[in-house]
Amino acid sequence: MSKIVLIRPPMVLSQFSLSTSTTPPIAIAYLAGTLRAKGFEVQTIDAIGEDIERLTPIEGTVGLALGLPVDQIIERINPDAEIIGYSAMFSCSWTHDKRVIEGIRERFPSALIIVGGEHVTGCTEHVLKDCPAIDLCARGEGEETLLEIVKTTLDGKDPRPLNGVAFCDDGGVHINAPRARIRNIDDIPEPDWSDLPLAAYMDGGYGHGVNLGRSMPLMATRGCPFQCTFCSSPGMWTTRWQARSPQLVFNEMVKYIKKYDAENFDLYDLTAIVKKDWIMEFTDLILASDYSFTWQLPSGTRSEALDGEVIDRLWQSGCRNMNYAPESGSETVLKRIKKKVSLPKLVESMEASIKRGLNVKINMIFAFPEDTPREMLANFTFGIKCAWLGVNDSSFIPYVPYPGSELYTQLVEQNKIEPMSDAYFNSLIPFSDLAFAKSYNPHLRDKHLVWIRYLYFMAFYGTMFLRRPWRAVSILTNMFSGKQASRGEEILRNIMARKKQLKSASS
Repeated sequence: MSKIVLIRPPMVLSQFSLSTSTTPPIAIAYLAGTLRAKGFEVQTIDAIGEDIERLTPIEGTVGLALGLPVDQIIERINPDAEIIGYSAMFSCSWTHDKRVIEGIRERFPSALIIVGGEHVTGCTEHVLKDCPAIDLCARGEGEETLLEIVKTTLDGKDPRPLNGVAFCDDGGVHINAPRARIRNIDDIPEPDWSDLPLAAYMDGGYGHGVNLGRSMPLMATRGCPFQCTFCSSPGMWTTRWQARSPQLVFNEMVKYIKKYDAENFDLYDLTAIVKKDWIMEFTDLILASDYSFTWQLPSGTRSEALDGEVIDRLWQSGCRNMNYAPESGSETVLKRIKKKVSLPKLVESMEASIKRGLNVKINMIFAFPEDTPREMLANFTFGIKCAWLGVNDSSFIPYVPYPGSELYTQLVEQNKIEPMSDAYFNSLIPFSDLAFAKSYNPHLRDKHLVWIRYLYFMAFYGTMFLRRPWRAVSILTNMFSGKQASRGEEILRNIMARKKQLKSASS
């Protein structure tokens, strides 16, 4: 039996959340692949995939834990476990994650408990002080750090001096020098899915993008070269963007087609298309092959490299769904949040994608702390313009201060938020919920944000249906047939499923 255990915890969300997190655990799969490539036996536990339709209300919050209950996670851990790695990615999940980690410590008092992920990287000192059950935090990119911790520990040595590690002792919190990003990402072993419940996701139509069939997650690149002030990516990944060999990415796709009957691939990249020559080489490989599949870019895409030639190639190679990430329709806001995007070029790229037949969604963030009413109006009207142009879907998320981001640090320094408390982390749970909103803008109250979001969605989809009425028929048809051609349909499906699951659990 393996003495190393890696855990992907339940996801914390709210009933009417517009975001979905029912996705295969690619981070755990990469970590498992790295350890197994060096000969270590590893047990993986995916708390979401192993009970993919269970929702458990979290006492004292509006949150729901999606996946295994705490006691069942702990029961699944190998009784002889000596090293337990836990992935804490999201700040909204921290108070629930803490309960799980404390339960693990109670059952395994002598095990080395390592916690990594974006939340841990952004809140290292708080995490260690708030949860003494944790032995080590692994900060930033995890593969090399975890591998070195495991090797050092099993050799009987102290892993605390390692780069990329943080720990707490009687002298306080110690945060070691960061570990450099992995220089050649082509050397990172592929994710190992061998004991993860992929069938639950693939058979159930779950994934990161639109449901286009049996979907597998994929990462073609790592990092993002930009420094948006609302994003915690620079703290987690630095601003180093790296692309894998197009041939290796394609080979991984072929492997999943043969092994798992994959029909579609969701790229989880932060910023997949930065260099035109990379995407052209990648699509050349697909077009030259005998394989037929779809793929999509659901995370939020830059428009700089997406000209008409690239968009034609995307379509020809099977890309069917793509998110653009303008974030705001105000040039002054974009400059202030360091979002280096040209709105005219982005609109030109979106129009080419829509004309080619791609399903297009835009990601919008509303009411940044310094936004003026005029800037917020420009943001609102830009989204409606996109609907008129033919964009299929739009998010419209009130600004949320993510720990580890530049804007979050500014708000803490200005005493505008109470940082690092259970109340703060719990307030993040309904960040995309239709019924809740928290305003950090002096011109708007919380309730204003709730109603503005309803108004935006009515205006966006009303405009889209007015210009393209056949889309309303398509959405209704897809909802009854179980298909999804857009993110809006996926969101409706998830909300309806949560309502049904909660009703079933209470009866």
